[in-house]
Amino acid sequence: MFHKLSVKLALSSLVALSTASTALAQLPPAPRFSCASHLRTYIVKPLDNRQGQGIRCVKFSDGKPRSTSIPTLSWYGEGNWGGATYRHVGQAIYRNSNLIGFASDIHGNGENINNNFDGNLKVNITNPARIRVTGAWNEEWQLVQSTNYNALPRPKTCGEYFDEYKVSDLAGNRQGEGLRCVLRVGTKNTTWFGNGNWGGSTYSHIGTRSSNGYGAGDICAAGLGSICNTFGYGSLKLTPVSGGFDVTGAWSEKWRK
Repeated sequence: MFHKLSVKLALSSLVALSTASTALAQLPPAPRFSCASHLRTYIVKPLDNRQGQGIRCVKFSDGKPRSTSIPTLSWYGEGNWGGATYRHVGQAIYRNSNLIGFASDIHGNGENINNNFDGNLKVNITNPARIRVTGAWNEEWQLVQSTNYNALPRPKTCGEYFDEYKVSDLAGNRQGEGLRCVLRVGTKNTTWFGNGNWGGSTYSHIGTRSSNGYGAGDICAAGLGSICNTFGYGSLKLTPVSGGFDVTGAWSEKWRK
């Protein structure tokens, strides 16, 4: 009797383990994430013992030492530290011979972390494949083609550290709407994150400027948008008007608070 009971228990345990293994095997893997061809994709590695995962979508510009108004690079980042989610926009600008980073967290869409970094980041481009950010942060960005990552849901508000604008077509012809989160820290009215839709097709992008003028690149990643274009430096013109900007050139948009 005892032997039969032991066999039954063993068989039950094997069935339970098999069922659990099958369930685990059926969990869908994270999709391949890439900022795509118009921006560079970096994964984030902590330089300390923190646990977490993140991505950076980086757009390079032509800022150089003693060029204190033009970014060398701008980026959109998101991820989690210890399970606490964040997303931010940043730019790195030379102050004398030091490349200084400025970044602000987008908040109000369910993100857990909400901070502002007004020049307390030191950016070191070791080579195009590795970027170190120290100071208030302690991390290294490593260039990849793609990575396993689930993007956060698309944001609908910017939070307290940005100038936030709602977007519509400048001439009123196209159907659509959008959001622009323009950085205040660093050189103001220089770098922004945007998303929205035109005619139902979604997009997300990072915009900034060079010595030739403004440009932008779409973040062509799963969950962030289906439109995938690039707009060279000088192709966009931002004209200040009451309550915001008129954006002309390759775009025809009205940004208003």
